[in-house]
Amino acid sequence: MGLFRKSPEERLLAEAVKFAGQQLRPSAQGGGGGVETRWRGASRVLRSMASWVPGLGSPRRDLNTPERATLVARSRDAMRNHLIARAAIVRNRTSVVGTGLICRPQVDWEALGIDEEEGERLNAQLEREWTLWAENPLECDAEATLNHYQLQALALVSALVGGDAFATTPDIERPGTLYSTRIQLIETDRVSNPHGMPDSTNLVNGVEFDAHGAPVAFHICTGYPGEPVAGQPLEWQRIPVFGAETGRRRVLQIWCDKDRPGQKRGAPYLAPVLEPLQKLERYSSAELMAAIISAMFTVFLKKGEAFEQGNLPLSALGDGMGGHDALDQPPVELGEGAVVDLAPGEEPVIANPARPNAQFDPFFTSIVKEIGAALELPMEELMLYYSSSYSAARAGMLQAWRAYQMRRWWLVCDFCQPSYELLIDEAVARGRIRAPGYSDPARRRAYTRAIWIGPARGAIDELKEANAAGKRIEIGVSNETIEAAAMTGETWQQIYRQRKRELDQRRRDGLSNAPPQPEEPPQPAEE
Repeated sequence: MGLFRKSPEERLLAEAVKFAGQQLRPSAQGGGGGVETRWRGASRVLRSMASWVPGLGSPRRDLNTPERATLVARSRDAMRNHLIARAAIVRNRTSVVGTGLICRPQVDWEALGIDEEEGERLNAQLEREWTLWAENPLECDAEATLNHYQLQALALVSALVGGDAFATTPDIERPGTLYSTRIQLIETDRVSNPHGMPDSTNLVNGVEFDAHGAPVAFHICTGYPGEPVAGQPLEWQRIPVFGAETGRRRVLQIWCDKDRPGQKRGAPYLAPVLEPLQKLERYSSAELMAAIISAMFTVFLKKGEAFEQGNLPLSALGDGMGGHDALDQPPVELGEGAVVDLAPGEEPVIANPARPNAQFDPFFTSIVKEIGAALELPMEELMLYYSSSYSAARAGMLQAWRAYQMRRWWLVCDFCQPSYELLIDEAVARGRIRAPGYSDPARRRAYTRAIWIGPARGAIDELKEANAAGKRIEIGVSNETIEAAAMTGETWQQIYRQRKRELDQRRRDGLSNAPPQPEEPPQPAEE
């Protein structure tokens, strides 16, 4: 027995091996299942998770220049050719901007040390100057094509499709204009590293930034990279974010979304759903083609032994002009109501693709719902198909409205408010607006405060919405300013002043102060 007795060193080694084996043995954690991690989502043993091994990367690595260029190109193609993709983009354009976000100056009269009446006069003067500039393409657009409200829509669409868009603010003098401040919209791919040079520590995809990550300049190509105009070589201009002498904004970056700290460029709005969009488009096109074929009298010609090869060429749908064979025989085109003479040895065989497919609509609708959820657009809003109940349709509209409001706020912060501040800067400098102490940053902020009013939310049943608004005001949880903006897109003061003018006009003309109220129809009982 003594021959097999282990030494203390051997016993210690055996215990160590046993302990290590116990540590490496998979244990049931997080509800069982035999995984080796406390979080099942971190497991590398489960079959569903074994092949999912993403790497950790910086914003620069996870949205690198080549992949971003591919996303932008595919997003533009989807916008051109995919029905669902285009619907998502134009739905945002119509609901976020519509006919334009209207600027309503709201100077902080208390901070400026003036009374409210003087503040209202200043607001009216600021609004007149803004209207003169914003409604005239010669004043606001460097291309002299669009007014500011149209530029808002174009900037939003460009940012959604490309991930971001840019606007420079050159000073251009033109005959017959009051101001020289212009807006020059620039697409996302024109902002890039000069001559395709790789990224560096302070330059990423055309964005030059300081040690804190703040952009200091943008490198903008004179054309589109890879597309020289008339044989002229492309050049890159380095445009500082702020003017060296005036400190005014010279470049605006209009974001689609910024998902991570340190991110310098945006990803397209459609980037997360490009794959299902492409598959759904192919599936929909295939079903449509199958339905077209099914609508034809579709046959295959079965050739017997007596059939001479190459006698009758066949064109199923006749998309092109068709060719003739060596015997100058026209091709056989099968179509609606066609009667075809068969050659000796040919036998018709009916081909029925069984279309339309009864399962197409439920499957298509299910995928569209998933795409809409990723884009924050309920299916009813995305497809403009309100076939459900009033409550469900209203809930979908409200959810979409939250997304529209958020995107509208981003557009105001990135594009509209900076444009307004640039105009007021020039108006004060030219003496068209009297603003004492404007050089003080705090007073400048008080002078340039404004609210931006866009298209109203809309209502499915306007009577119910109006009654609900009145009830909210009555019980004190809302006010006329909030309800007026939500229902009409205008400020309460604007509505009040117009209403007062109408009533005064009626009184002067000897008419009733209020038009007769129509009788309210009986409401059906709700189930």
